[in-house]
Amino acid sequence: MRPHRLRLTAFGPFPGAVEVDLDALAANGLFLLHGDTGSGKTTLLDGIGFALYGRVPGVRGRTGRLRSDHADPAVRTEVELEVTLGSRRWRITRSPAQERPKSRGTGTTTEQARVHLEELRAGTWSSVSTRIDEAAAELDPLLGMSADQFFQVVLLPQGEFAQFLRADSGKRGELLQRLFATERFKAVEDWLVARRISTSAVVTTARHELAVLAARLAQAAGSPAPEELTPDWGPARLDAARAALDDAARAALAATADRDRARSEAEQTSRLRGWQERRRAALARREALEAVRPLHEALELELKAAARVAELRGILQDAAERERAAVSARSAEASARALLGPVGLPVESDDAALRAAADGARRRGGRLEGLRGVADALAEERSVQAAAAAETQHHAVASEAMGARLAALPGRRATARGAVDAARDAVEALPAAEARATALSVACAEARGLRASLARAQQLHEEHVVAREELVALREREQELRDARFVSMFAELADRLEEGLPCEVCGSTSHPDPYLGDGDGVTREDEDRARLAAQEAAREVAEVEARAAAEAAVTAGHRDRCAATGFAHLDLAALEEQAGAARSDVLALRATAAGLAAATAALEALDREVSDLQAERVRIGSARDAAARRAVEAGARAEAAAVRLRDELDGAPDLAVAIDAVSTRAAACDAVRDAVTRAERASAEAVRAAATALAASEAAGFVDVPTARAALRSPAWRDESARRLRSGDDERAAVEAALSDPDLQDLPAEPVDVPAATATLRSADLRVREAGAVESAAGDRVRQLEELVPQLVQAQEALAPLVQTAAEVRRLADLCAGSGANALKMTLTSFVLAARLEEVAAVASSRLLRMTQGRYSLVHTDGAVKGGARSGLGLLARDSWTGQDRETSTLSGGETFLASLALALGLADVVQAEAGGARIEALFVDEGFGTLDEDTLDEVMDVLDGLREGGRVVGLVSHVAELRARIPAQVHVRKTRRGSDVVLAGC
Repeated sequence: MRPHRLRLTAFGPFPGAVEVDLDALAANGLFLLHGDTGSGKTTLLDGIGFALYGRVPGVRGRTGRLRSDHADPAVRTEVELEVTLGSRRWRITRSPAQERPKSRGTGTTTEQARVHLEELRAGTWSSVSTRIDEAAAELDPLLGMSADQFFQVVLLPQGEFAQFLRADSGKRGELLQRLFATERFKAVEDWLVARRISTSAVVTTARHELAVLAARLAQAAGSPAPEELTPDWGPARLDAARAALDDAARAALAATADRDRARSEAEQTSRLRGWQERRRAALARREALEAVRPLHEALELELKAAARVAELRGILQDAAERERAAVSARSAEASARALLGPVGLPVESDDAALRAAADGARRRGGRLEGLRGVADALAEERSVQAAAAAETQHHAVASEAMGARLAALPGRRATARGAVDAARDAVEALPAAEARATALSVACAEARGLRASLARAQQLHEEHVVAREELVALREREQELRDARFVSMFAELADRLEEGLPCEVCGSTSHPDPYLGDGDGVTREDEDRARLAAQEAAREVAEVEARAAAEAAVTAGHRDRCAATGFAHLDLAALEEQAGAARSDVLALRATAAGLAAATAALEALDREVSDLQAERVRIGSARDAAARRAVEAGARAEAAAVRLRDELDGAPDLAVAIDAVSTRAAACDAVRDAVTRAERASAEAVRAAATALAASEAAGFVDVPTARAALRSPAWRDESARRLRSGDDERAAVEAALSDPDLQDLPAEPVDVPAATATLRSADLRVREAGAVESAAGDRVRQLEELVPQLVQAQEALAPLVQTAAEVRRLADLCAGSGANALKMTLTSFVLAARLEEVAAVASSRLLRMTQGRYSLVHTDGAVKGGARSGLGLLARDSWTGQDRETSTLSGGETFLASLALALGLADVVQAEAGGARIEALFVDEGFGTLDEDTLDEVMDVLDGLREGGRVVGLVSHVAELRARIPAQVHVRKTRRGSDVVLAGC
């Protein structure tokens, strides 16, 4: 990697564009970068890292503030770097995410980060990519190292390496892990931890399942499980259960035999009791039949009388009907004579008088019928007169209505004209109203989207706060468990002590007072689970932060689109109110404009209506006059017909009433004559039928007709009575037959005791069920044990290999975690890093010996650390003048600078080799030269000169004035109130 040209615009303290020609500085090989504190010297180096990787190192990169506060808002922050990677020359132009003024309206908008990657091909720059991910995919393989490695290897931060020099193994390991690809070894550690947890969980589950099986087996066997399971415990329980089953089967057979004997005795007793009950019931029935014998004989006599009179039923019924007909005819005659009074005739009139009155009424009726034509003519003329009068009135009313409508038409026409004018105005105003409504609708949608986006952003902020708090709590918990684990390790070490074997800590074979702990020690699994939980919480925090950034972009988009509508100055409530009003205006205008054709047609229709009404009013007047004349003529004809009728009706109100009166008189006379004839004929027939009935009754043996009628019975009664008589006879015969049954002879006088025999049977049956239940329970127990015992034996056999596997995994995990049998107390990752650190120390020592006149070198040590902390990443300073190894913290300030510089250079060489040997043709050393004396500074300069071999460019960042005299090629960064700029000298 060789940089050629760097150009920064609005970056860091530089408000405008500054450019550094690194090729010109490379002509001398070594150049000095100097300036006042805070002027921006390190920012120039940050620009190189930002161009290559899109970020800057350390705290500066985490703040995200790359844009110059001094820059004009219209100037875009940008870094441009020309660099050779391998044999290819590239130009990288990169900009961070930044706020810029909006192109329309006021305020700012967020411009996303972007990059433009170009390659020099045949003397022309060719665009390769403008996507950040594609640019990284092109550059990363050519760079050969990560951003963290680049910031440590190329931009040597002396302050950090001084800290690295003095740090403990843990802090030193953090830097080495960033520089060297040890993730796979850490993954192995994590996999072993997870494997240890899973195998331990498998053993716990197997033991739990074994305990559950033992408990189930103990419950099935009816005896408690022993504290220590033995292989023969389950089979012994099965043998005992089988023996108990045999005993229960024998007891069940004996109980069944006793029950069979009791059942036979109970059945015999029940039969005797049944025979006794049958005999008692038959005797009781015989007594009951004897008690009703008189009733039986009386029914038999009544049935015989009913049979004799049944042959006379027709004669008796005919006599009764003749008598009823005679009575009815006499009643009808009286009713007919009652009608003679209303028609003016005496009730006692004889047949001759009645015949004469009927003939006179019929003659007058003929005369009245002849006047019907006159009455019809009178009715017709009255109807014509009424219709003509009604027509006259109708035409008068219609004429008045026509006048009222004609009076109202001028006002209606003015209203129609106004509607036409309003519709034409609405047609002209509609396009502008629709455009305003559309703009307000878009503004409302964007405002609602903005509000929802802000709500989601607030929710994500709250989730981020909760996730950060949970992360902090989990990390604190992890630290607490780590501290507690450290204490627990004493108890673990003490637990592994064996008398006669050396202690892992002190080596003694005598252990008089081992540390016992409090019994609640933290295990490695507890510590691992806490660490994994903290890592998961950190991932959740990063996920929430990514979602919040995406939501911020959505919010900005809503703001821009809302501003483009021209209504961004209104809040959502005002926008919705105005949008609703605008939609209402559009709907009203559309409705009004849609009525233009109808309004025009209505106006034309009104004009036609005026002309039609005037013509119709003239026609109605003529029709009214004609109807009035017809009414007068019809009235005169009706009056002449009425006079003629009054002369002929003899006081009757009208012709129909007169005709009805003479018809009624004639009908009444005829009805009386007919009723008298029917009454005489019915009386003669009744006398003849009564004589016939009396003769028949006496012949059948009855005293008179009423006696014969009293003996009459219906056929159904006679059939039912005959059935009852037969049933009584049959029942008497059945009772006698039952009493003669051999089973009912010679029975005990006292009732036998059936309940006692039943109770004996019930008791025997209960004993059978109890014995069967015992046998069934014993059988169930045997079946359960036959199922559970093989499972228990199989679980006992399967547990041993699981325990062995878990122990092996635990030992291996502890070994890779730096505990257990690991005498070095080094994790697998630390062991790998220790090898890298040993190599770094060797390379660094070659330069340190030269810079310290052969006195100091760096030595890697994996010795134990005080307090039981992890070891393996220790560094010592070896003093060849005294022959002693010293702690690096005892070096002076100048010695510390030399050691850290040598360490940084050595680390750069090793990382470069680790990265596949990618050639690094630029190196920048930041600060620390002010602590050196003149001779030492000469040695350091010689070493740095040696780094220039092969054309490498070496840049020093320092305030030391003497270096400005020693190094002619310089980059001077000047600081002013308006920002910083750059001046190159000696190029």
